Amino acid sequence: MRKLGLSLLALLLGTAGASAADLAARPYTKAPPPVVAAYNWSGFYLGVHGGWIESDPRFDFVGVGHYNTLPGQSFGLKADGFMVGGHAGYNWQIDKFVLGIEGSGSYTDISTNAISPFFPASDTFHAKMRWMATVTPRLGVTSGPVLFYVKGGVAFADLWTRIEDTFDYNERSETRVGWTVGGGLEWMATPNWIVGVEGNYYDFGNCCGGLQESRVLATNALAGVFSNHSTKFDAWSVLGRVSYKFGGPVMAKY
Repeated sequence: MRKLGLSLLALLLGTAGASAADLAARPYTKAPPPVVAAYNWSGFYLGVHGGWIESDPRFDFVGVGHYNTLPGQSFGLKADGFMVGGHAGYNWQIDKFVLGIEGSGSYTDISTNAISPFFPASDTFHAKMRWMATVTPRLGVTSGPVLFYVKGGVAFADLWTRIEDTFDYNERSETRVGWTVGGGLEWMATPNWIVGVEGNYYDFGNCCGGLQESRVLATNALAGVFSNHSTKFDAWSVLGRVSYKFGGPVMAKY
């Protein structure tokens, strides 16, 4: 009986030793960490944009003139239309932050006409924005393939206004400099294609109020009649964007 017990003990010890030897012979490998995509926003890009733009041009009268009846009167119009154009820029990515500079040029279909509240039987007001351009620094933060950003800078616009009655008119056409601010988000759909949406506000200030040139009527004006007024333009837009970024593909990091 004792011999049988000793034999079983020896067999168990031998089996355990063999199993330990097998385990020691096999190399131990640690599972690799998951792959995380690193989206590279740095580089030059070109794109197109389009959407909706609204404006409320306003005529402010300094004194009594040919087209108004009391000092200090104002008349605002409402205008909206589509906006389409192109943009180009460059981004620098620092960790999760993205710094950039962008320029854009757009055609705008904003045009409005309204009957004068001062002389409704004979006078009409007209306003139009024909094109716009901007130069804006951008600051953003990334979250995976998405970039959230704000922007602001200088804006330029070609503006046209006209007040007319049965016999004469006062017309101005000018390129005005103003400012813009906005923000939006972009999604890196592929390593090079980026789509997004943004909203912007534009302010082109007042022009020509109180200047001698604003007292001149261009056509068939009677001697001594004038209109001394300024015009104010601001606008806001909602735009969709598609951009192509030049540069390398998405990189993988561990």
